[in-house]
Amino acid sequence: MRTITRVALAAFLLFGLRGSTQARAQDSAPKTGELTVPWDEFKSLLDLGTDRVVVTLATFQKLLAQTGITTAPPHTLQGGNVILSKSEFENLVNQMQPPLTPTDHLPFEYLITRAVYAGTMRTGSTAFSARFTVHVLKKRAVVKVPILPAGTALQDLKVDGGPALLVTENGSHHVLLSETGVHEVVASFAVGSALEEGPHKIDLAIRPAPITLLTLEIPLKGIEVEIPQAQQVETSTLAAGTSVKAVIAQTSAVSIRWREKTAPTEKVPARLYAEVHHLVSIDDDALRVTTDLNLNILYSELDGIRLAMPEGIHVLTVTGEGVGERQEATQDGKPVIVIPFTYGRKGNVTVRVTSERPLTETGLGNIFTGMRVQSSVRETGYIGVVLNTSAEVLVAAKESIEEIAVPRLPQQLVNQSTKPLTLAFKYLKHPFSLTLDVKRHDKIAVPLATINSANIVTLVTEDGKVVHRLVYQVRNSAKQFLEISLPKEADVWSVFVGRSPVESSIGSEGKLLVPLNRSQNVGGNLETFPVEVIYCLVEGRFGLGGSRHSALPAVDLLISQLIWSVYLPNDYSYHYFESTLEKEEIIRGINLLSSSPRRYDERAMKDVGGLGDSDGLEDRLKRAYKGENYASDFRNAPMEESQFKSQVSAELEFSGRLEGLASQAVASPAGGGGTGILPIQIQVPTSGQVYRFAKTIVKPEDPLTVEVTYSRAWVAGSLKWIALFLIAWLVYLKRDSVGRLGTRLSKSWTRVAGSFKRREAGLAKAAQSALAPFVLVGLAALLWPLFPRLSLVVFFLLWVSVAYHAVNFVKKRNQTRAAKTVDSAAAK
Repeated sequence: MRTITRVALAAFLLFGLRGSTQARAQDSAPKTGELTVPWDEFKSLLDLGTDRVVVTLATFQKLLAQTGITTAPPHTLQGGNVILSKSEFENLVNQMQPPLTPTDHLPFEYLITRAVYAGTMRTGSTAFSARFTVHVLKKRAVVKVPILPAGTALQDLKVDGGPALLVTENGSHHVLLSETGVHEVVASFAVGSALEEGPHKIDLAIRPAPITLLTLEIPLKGIEVEIPQAQQVETSTLAAGTSVKAVIAQTSAVSIRWREKTAPTEKVPARLYAEVHHLVSIDDDALRVTTDLNLNILYSELDGIRLAMPEGIHVLTVTGEGVGERQEATQDGKPVIVIPFTYGRKGNVTVRVTSERPLTETGLGNIFTGMRVQSSVRETGYIGVVLNTSAEVLVAAKESIEEIAVPRLPQQLVNQSTKPLTLAFKYLKHPFSLTLDVKRHDKIAVPLATINSANIVTLVTEDGKVVHRLVYQVRNSAKQFLEISLPKEADVWSVFVGRSPVESSIGSEGKLLVPLNRSQNVGGNLETFPVEVIYCLVEGRFGLGGSRHSALPAVDLLISQLIWSVYLPNDYSYHYFESTLEKEEIIRGINLLSSSPRRYDERAMKDVGGLGDSDGLEDRLKRAYKGENYASDFRNAPMEESQFKSQVSAELEFSGRLEGLASQAVASPAGGGGTGILPIQIQVPTSGQVYRFAKTIVKPEDPLTVEVTYSRAWVAGSLKWIALFLIAWLVYLKRDSVGRLGTRLSKSWTRVAGSFKRREAGLAKAAQSALAPFVLVGLAALLWPLFPRLSLVVFFLLWVSVAYHAVNFVKKRNQTRAAKTVDSAAAK
């Protein structure tokens, strides 16, 4: 029993030393909740002189919870008690923490929920009393609560009826509060004011609060009081003056103004001034007018206005703040528009009226007189004219109106139009008249769609089959079909739009009609989508030699860039290409003897992988095309890297594309029939010699043809050996003549060498002359336009001459310095 009692006392002392619960902190005194016990006395109470400590199991669990650890220290259980070593128990005591209270997570330390200001005005100042309701939320701490700006002249400050502590810092007076709960803070201060002399106002700096009330007694009668920051103001007459009560919106400053009440006078009729802005838009069929009536109503309110309308103009809408539904009437046989206001209007009022007037059949003599604001004291206006069509507008006549520069128009009128204004006018009074002649011109049709780029691949087989794959990157806004003029004997294999098969048709003129998608608008630009057509032609077989002609079908769209790759059989030599397109460099000119062609090996390409992987791309292309010349160079149609890569991709995927289309048709539920997909498997291996052609800005009427002169490879080889044999035989037959020619050449060379030797000294002197570089510069300039390569040789000789003279100059300077040194040494 002694052990249990001692343990309970120890637990109480531990919780007293380390902290207390929330309830004990509120009820205990002093409110700090601290208890101090000497360590020796604490040891004697716990009997820490021994090597072990015994506590109950419940107390042990509370100790663990107080420390926050998850793993209990080594201990033993005996009779419902926990036995700990002295060191382990001291370790638990050191880890204990005071419990958290709700005040540790408060979002605010204090709140000012209500402020009531009461003032009494005297001759030279106004005495105010401010009463604040303050809620202190933070416990066991001193809170500084700002109540008034530091510039306020305080007279007294009390908290809950007693004296208060005040601190001024950070531009505010702060009251110090140390106890939680609700407190009432009352501050007395004075604000300078004058009763008789102006200005008749009081500017009061206050502390923002959710609820702010103001009462003020002014020792003046017959006054009107205004408080702009107040949502509600009530005034009453007292025996000694006027009482004011106001509910103030949350703000940091209040301005109180007063003036003497004015005696009621007879109501003055409203005076109306108008400035009218007309924006006249000329469309194909009518003059559309947007009219802004900028009204200034003085003295009294108006319930509405009346507009005198010219004949032939139709009002479409009437809009504006507080504008009711318009009514149409007649006055003296002329149309009038009545525009009511939903409430009495005074001051600046804007009303917008939109109307239109049909153009005359000829477009000439269109009269605009504008609408007139009736009962206006003065009306002035501006007119801006804008063209929304391709017609031409001319001023035929004008009366009581002045033509001005567009920049002189009000900016409000200029901003109404997104297009630049064409004409500008100003008038000072009614009536005025403006007659416009609108001359219509034939409109130029702009393309609704274009082809951004075209990648064409043509495979020509030895037995005469020609397979074309056309891929157009189309940008379309409203065109329904792409028209392709295919040959009558063409067999269409597939038609794809946007990578999806489509059903195409043949038009009345025999053209293939491909339905187009509408381009997506991305970032204000129309995106392109691919249109793919594959068709086949059957022509004659290749012979021993001859020429072959191939043409691309015309399309009804402009093509920005076209690149055409042609696969020709491997077993032939191609001597000359004739084309309406730009030929690449390797096939320019005539090639009578065999040269190194660009050959494509489909098996090599499959072995090295596809084009998508950029690592080692150049090496893979060299293998696929069997050599270094896989790229193309064009003189007048340079190809960007992206265009070249797109074209090479089209070449490499030609065969795979045909196989993929066939497999897609087999998997289709419709079997591919009538869906633009190949209904059967067609094997078209891609191989041969690849030659490329390019053209920019291709119009629909431009012919796109290629004609090649060819012969069998063995025929070309045989002709080469026969030519070499004939040359050798001819040299053998004419060996005597060749010998004599050699003798003559040898003699000529001897004479030239002798002549050079005789003139060697003169040439050396000329080369060593200081004028040699200047002569060479002039000679290079003369030869450059006529013989560029020869001028390069002269330019090289120029640099040799300059280097020679530079070296010679340095050598002579060194010799002069050495001679001077020897002379000076000899003199010494």
